Amino acid sequence: MRGKKNLPVFIGYALISLVVFGYLATQMGGEFFMQSAYHVKAVFATGAQLVSNDDVTISGLRVGKVESLGPADGGGAAATLLLHTQYAPLFKDARAVIKAKNLLGETYVELNRGASASGPMPDGGSIGRANTLTPVEIDRILDTLDQSTRDRLVLVINTLGQAVAGNGSAMNASAGDLRQLAQALQKIALTVASSSTQLDSLISGLTKVMQTLAAWHAEFRAMITDWDRLMKALAAREAALQGTFQHNDQVMAIFAQALSGPAATDLHQAIAEGPGALDHSDHYLTDGQQVFPRLAQNSDSIAALFYELASVMSGIDPKTGQHMWRVTPVVDAKADASVPCNPYLQTCDVLGRPKATP
Repeated sequence: MRGKKNLPVFIGYALISLVVFGYLATQMGGEFFMQSAYHVKAVFATGAQLVSNDDVTISGLRVGKVESLGPADGGGAAATLLLHTQYAPLFKDARAVIKAKNLLGETYVELNRGASASGPMPDGGSIGRANTLTPVEIDRILDTLDQSTRDRLVLVINTLGQAVAGNGSAMNASAGDLRQLAQALQKIALTVASSSTQLDSLISGLTKVMQTLAAWHAEFRAMITDWDRLMKALAAREAALQGTFQHNDQVMAIFAQALSGPAATDLHQAIAEGPGALDHSDHYLTDGQQVFPRLAQNSDSIAALFYELASVMSGIDPKTGQHMWRVTPVVDAKADASVPCNPYLQTCDVLGRPKATP
């Protein structure tokens, strides 16, 4: 009778024990206890303080954990990641980055699923070292510096700390200016983005220019070589060229001396009278166009006149040697054949006598 009364109590204790046991088993087995998981292997250059059970996130959401770490073939560290199946699959161009969680050095793995066009990554797939990134620790940067550079860096940091000490309010007030600067930079970025087509065309044009320069590399090199030879020749002839310039200076000094004093006044007067002389010459040529044709029409009469004048002054007094007027009567050639023949008025024979008229 008593055993029957205790049966419900026993069953209650048993159920409570099963619940507690199940909870403990879940906690001891982890979040993937009695659940399937999606396995991914990521190869990093270094573990960078990554440990087992570190979080794995996608876009800031926790999707799994780091199951184990080990050395990778060819160097680096290989981390096995466990992901919940609802976040699977990753794609073949997925990327993994180790990031710091806090100042205590704790880290986590941030995943980028990649593009679906590259195809899904099977369970147990691997993210290659080319698609992973490891943060650079400050100690590794400092190790590359020599001791003097480290001392200077410490001095800079200490000076910076002294400069900002007690100026928190001023720095907070300057935050508004930084916000305005960020907005202005955002406008510039939008302007550049809106002009991407023009920038692309400009870059394309510059590319063509560079290709043209590359194609004409030999010609440019030959031109530069010829220019170098020319400069060497000029350098070799520097003394001769210097003498030439000195002679030019002397010539210019002579011109300056010649144009100074009375000579300059005469030159200026001649230049001032030049337009008037050109006007007189123009009038002379204009009148000559009318006079010379008339003279050409009477050239025979003029020639005969000068011939007569020559014959008039041809007589010379044998006593005094002075020219005398010579008077020649006009007679018929038949009456006196000794009269000189005037070729401009008469027909003369080979002996210079007038021919008899028939």
